[in-house]
Amino acid sequence: MLNPLAPPSVQGVNSNTPPGYVDIAFNYVFNFSLTSQVILLDQPVSILTEADFLWRGLVFNSTGAFNVRFQDGQQFYLSSALVNSQNLLATAGDPFPIFPEVFYPAAGRITIDIQDNSGASGGSPNAGQLLFIGVSRFRLGA
Repeated sequence: MLNPLAPPSVQGVNSNTPPGYVDIAFNYVFNFSLTSQVILLDQPVSILTEADFLWRGLVFNSTGAFNVRFQDGQQFYLSSALVNSQNLLATAGDPFPIFPEVFYPAAGRITIDIQDNSGASGGSPNAGQLLFIGVSRFRLGA
């Protein structure tokens, strides 16, 4: 099985970057702070205007459990419902792979629905961070 996060050259296969483009490693970050059972809908992570983004992995941390759902670059949901964070096993050294990669056009956005599932009440909020690991795909020349 291939590692979808590793560069193709390391895996002994040709790069899947189209001719006339170059892929550069890049990450987008989404920080959140959730209070008891609150749900935040349509939270955007804006893609920069100079390059497309191809999402290949997810790393997250939080002070409690949460549910999450993502949309692709055409704003279609990637799951039929919110997914519990405990089902997305990921660490900094072992990101949750996104395979096949998800394409987001330049100036597009990653859209997130996120809900607290920690039961935090009256105390400190459920704070965390989602790290979208991937590449920025730049067009070469004009």
